Amino acid sequence: MTSSGVVQAKKTVTIYTYHLKAPYVVDVEYEQGLYFDLVLLLNQYQTEHVFKMEYMPRKRLNRDIEQSTLDGLIVGVNPVWFRDTQQSKFAWSEPFMTDRDEFVSNINAPFEYTGQASLYGKTVGGVRGYHYFQVAPVVKIGKASQLETGSELQLLEMIVKQRLEIAVISKATMNYLLAKNKHWESAIHLSEQPHESYGRALLAPKEMSHIIALINKVFQKSEFKQALKQMLKHYHVTSSKSQVKS
Repeated sequence: MTSSGVVQAKKTVTIYTYHLKAPYVVDVEYEQGLYFDLVLLLNQYQTEHVFKMEYMPRKRLNRDIEQSTLDGLIVGVNPVWFRDTQQSKFAWSEPFMTDRDEFVSNINAPFEYTGQASLYGKTVGGVRGYHYFQVAPVVKIGKASQLETGSELQLLEMIVKQRLEIAVISKATMNYLLAKNKHWESAIHLSEQPHESYGRALLAPKEMSHIIALINKVFQKSEFKQALKQMLKHYHVTSSKSQVKS
């Protein structure tokens, strides 16, 4: 409140996502999904800003970053994906969840990833537009082929129906889909070694580092931690490996 007794309006800060898939974004129009609920928690546990979620394709976000016109945060990302392993280009929050991209195969033809050579002669499914750094070099030299689909749901269905040898699917998305289709659990196998393990955090331009600092303070609150834990559980995000028959 100002000295004149007038309450100052909170500044609205946009948080962007380019992950148009469950559980992160279940329904854009109705604002349903893990990221929408995370934003609700951030608004609940601090009073300086009003955060709002918006979907924006990765290409547009890349353009805004290149032109230095990014006017908000990006949620659910990792420094490696933005070539910022030293965290010097952007301001980064602490990770709010861990995730991993799994090599998924059918239980009747289980695949174990032991290095790029284990992909030789295989067809690997992925989502169109995504980059799979373990798979791409093998495809480039012609030792494996990549089949692209529109979603990880399509990939999982193809694995279950034995129409695809291997697919790369994020653990959080897979757990969410399996919770909705429990009869699929006994049909799939996960490689002991995943494609990649990582934390999901928030990115911001350097000039918005004070907002990241605020978010990191919120992340340290015990009440927030408990609420976040319950929210992740609601979306079937667990800290342990999914209990899939193998």
